[in-house]
Amino acid sequence: MRRPSRLGRAIAGALLAVLAVPIVPAAPAYATGNGRWSVAPTPPRQSSAAPRVYFFLESPPGQTVIDSVRVTNHTDKPLAFQLYPADAFNTVADGGFGLLAADQTQHGIGAWTRLSAGTVVLPAGGSADVAFTVTVPANAPPGDHVGGVVAAEAVPSGRTGAGADVAVRQAVGARLYLRVSGTAVPGLAVSDLTANRRELAYSVANTGNVHLAPAIDIRSSGLFGHAVRHGTPAQLDLIPGARSRLRAALSGVWPVDVVTTTVTLTADGGVRGQASTTTLVGVWPAIGVVIVLVAGTGWLLHRRRRARRLRPRRLA
Repeated sequence: MRRPSRLGRAIAGALLAVLAVPIVPAAPAYATGNGRWSVAPTPPRQSSAAPRVYFFLESPPGQTVIDSVRVTNHTDKPLAFQLYPADAFNTVADGGFGLLAADQTQHGIGAWTRLSAGTVVLPAGGSADVAFTVTVPANAPPGDHVGGVVAAEAVPSGRTGAGADVAVRQAVGARLYLRVSGTAVPGLAVSDLTANRRELAYSVANTGNVHLAPAIDIRSSGLFGHAVRHGTPAQLDLIPGARSRLRAALSGVWPVDVVTTTVTLTADGGVRGQASTTTLVGVWPAIGVVIVLVAGTGWLLHRRRRARRLRPRRLA
């Protein structure tokens, strides 16, 4: 059964993921841009129906879901592709959405999915529809299971030379969200906020069992409430269980400052996570000067108070 996602408007522009997969060594695939070919859900037969730009499926445990993916060659020459299903993940460093490579072990929806064809050769400007089934285990936990259907070029189209000549094979993947029936428990968390003169770092986590695309709101101010500006927050699509460390550039911090920051994540349905921190920021020599000045001022005031006290005269 298919239904529109509540997050469709928020992530519609980023639903086709283009993945760079080095052949040697094996590495996870990451979402980027391509333009040479595309992978998307097969359009509906009814011309009046809105085309799907991603998969959002539902099933109870122990059932099988059937669907189809369309691979299209946008170039003027034939292209051959390897097709495979993959589990999704969020990168630890920046929360980016990625799909596992074909030679990595799939544990979730990537292991549950079977394609009707493992390879396909497309003529210039041609396309092909490839059916697939998702067999949901009887013990599958409720909530969202996220992955994708990937088309990787069979012959590497590029090479990179960062100390070694490595063939680079590109791929394109359409995201696949499968919701297993049961209680949905959304949750977000923000933790471990740290700041210095140039950067704010914080950890985000999807603590629930449904995928979320939260908006990030950052509020920072310095000593006496002066404005501290920050870079544009990342756009996230967090799968259940994802934990990532994010960073944002800071500007307007004084050489010696007290920076107060609050980071708030907000997703559909009122799901919210928030954390705050106050950090002493500055160059240690400058902090040392401030300490010396404060200590010196205190010493001078103390001497002045002592000098003003009346003292009894000594007898000759």
